[in-house]
Amino acid sequence: MGLHEMFRKPGTSDDWHGRSAEELWTAFQSGNRGAFSELFLRYYEQLFRYGMNFSSGSEVVKDSIQKLFFRLWQKRTLLSRPRSVRGYLFVSLRRILLRLHERETSRGERNARYLEQEDEAFVTIEEEIVREEQRKRRMELYRKSVEVLSPRQKEALLLRVDEGMSNGEIAKIMGISDKRVRNLIYEATRRIREEIYYLTE
Repeated sequence: MGLHEMFRKPGTSDDWHGRSAEELWTAFQSGNRGAFSELFLRYYEQLFRYGMNFSSGSEVVKDSIQKLFFRLWQKRTLLSRPRSVRGYLFVSLRRILLRLHERETSRGERNARYLEQEDEAFVTIEEEIVREEQRKRRMELYRKSVEVLSPRQKEALLLRVDEGMSNGEIAKIMGISDKRVRNLIYEATRRIREEIYYLTE
């Protein structure tokens, strides 16, 4: 049985729903399974959506999330409390998936596969950009327009719009400066608007 199914058992983390991420982290480090369960359940869907930005298969992402939490539990007594629990989880999952890709495929194949995953990962952005259009036309326009973005622009935009992260949080996850994040988001937004305009001319 995987972590996700195990932590779906009723009553596992009910006492921890209202606690902050920092409180959950401290308790989990002390060996509290309820706090650990709540961390997993609280961030699983966000991590899954983010992970799909780097993988062509949902099972790969699910397995990687499970691997991340198994490692956390095994090393809990050695970990320090991060400044941002969510940011730490995103960075850790990103590393796992990128290392997996490096072992499985060439850089060119990774980039090609990365670009094919954006339809599902960017549903929220998709609906915002073309919300005045009919749904079928809206989807078609977005799929075409997102093809003009670079992988880094797509990642920054996903973290901002879909996950609601600040420039600082995005910068730490992507390993770049705040200014670079602002530039990526600005350029991505501008290019998508230009492409939508071009496609509807």
